[in-house]
Amino acid sequence: MKQAKSTASKTFCGASLLGVSSFAGSSVLGSSTLGSSHQEGQTPLQKAIDQYLIHLRVERGGSEHTIASYGRDLRRYSAYMATLGVIDPERITTAQVRSFMRELAAPTVPLAGFEVGEKNTQNAQESQEAQEEAAESLALMIASESGRGTGNGGAGNARSGQPEKAGAPEKEMPTAEGVPSLPLPLGPNSIARTMAAVRGVHAFWVSALIVPTDPAAPVTPPKNVKRLPKAVSVEDIQRLLAVPDCETATGLRNRAILEFLYATGARVSEMLNADIDDVHFEGTLTDEDSNQIILPGYVRLFGKGNKERLVPIGSYAQKAIQDYLVRARPTFVAHGKGTAALFVNGRGGRLGRQGAWLILKEAAEAAGLSSDFSPHSMRHSFATHLLQGGADIRVVQELLGHASIATTQVYTKVTPEGLMEVYRMAHPRAHERG
Repeated sequence: MKQAKSTASKTFCGASLLGVSSFAGSSVLGSSTLGSSHQEGQTPLQKAIDQYLIHLRVERGGSEHTIASYGRDLRRYSAYMATLGVIDPERITTAQVRSFMRELAAPTVPLAGFEVGEKNTQNAQESQEAQEEAAESLALMIASESGRGTGNGGAGNARSGQPEKAGAPEKEMPTAEGVPSLPLPLGPNSIARTMAAVRGVHAFWVSALIVPTDPAAPVTPPKNVKRLPKAVSVEDIQRLLAVPDCETATGLRNRAILEFLYATGARVSEMLNADIDDVHFEGTLTDEDSNQIILPGYVRLFGKGNKERLVPIGSYAQKAIQDYLVRARPTFVAHGKGTAALFVNGRGGRLGRQGAWLILKEAAEAAGLSSDFSPHSMRHSFATHLLQGGADIRVVQELLGHASIATTQVYTKVTPEGLMEVYRMAHPRAHERG
């Protein structure tokens, strides 16, 4: 496994070496070191939250998106507790946890230390995928930390083994300079996600003997609003894949990106982290008896927790990637300093999340797809089309890199229109016979 793709391999000698801080600066993963002045300026509650974030990153192998999402939610939790005069985790009561949940739905006070009016550092397109990634393993992570099974571990649908869906990104009201404002109310899904982080940190504190009891355990978050994944039809995908102009270097790259995402079902972050040597094209091998052995094409992906998986890649995607590597990539890397990245930008460096999102969005608009089409829609379409083609759900789970089959089962749900169509085709008395 490549060292560059490992986060858990960093030496753990405390928070200062990991750079995990949810209260210094705007990022959960702030500077590379935490000075003693920062440690002294933290409240006991803030220090305890930092310990949990370190636990998520080092021991649980949480992704950067999961840690960032938890850090923002818990920073708001700490700021709200400060308004109640609570700066020590041992003093938090169940009534105060319930009060915080009500505050999320109907904010009443500005949060000192929360930087009112603060802008979310993620762009909208990044936030959508980040929350979906964090939601996929949320229930399992909370249940594992609490040691009480899925019955008490997560929020919302996590009680029945279903992963919770993350809600809309947290927003702030626009304000005049110097005038404090209230955060915008959150919807049920966002509240459930925030409370999952709160329940997780309290469960960790109990297991780590930081506090004797768990005041968040009796608090029941709102149920999640169930939504079917947004997949597009095979015909729409074909139109999308035909959009890039393969006579240009940019078109060849964009076509390879689209084919890669649809062929592998990779998360955009996994695609962007892929290197050239992670792609293995179909070939032949001669054994000792001079028999030809066909080696299938596949790609090596690194998912959440740096978990490695091998995903087959079809002939169309292999052809698109080979054309890009031979005819287009040299043009891009000529402007840079050299990189092992599979997909690069116009400056010769590794392609970023915003650049990938713009490529998908422009192609979707040109193909006439709906405005809510996102990079994650390619992943949803990959899974949906496999299941519609008869693939076993366990195989799809492995291809997607889901830790739980419950996450993959959402793709097996059918729409009312699909249900009626199957009924009309299959039931012997669905139609009047002449």
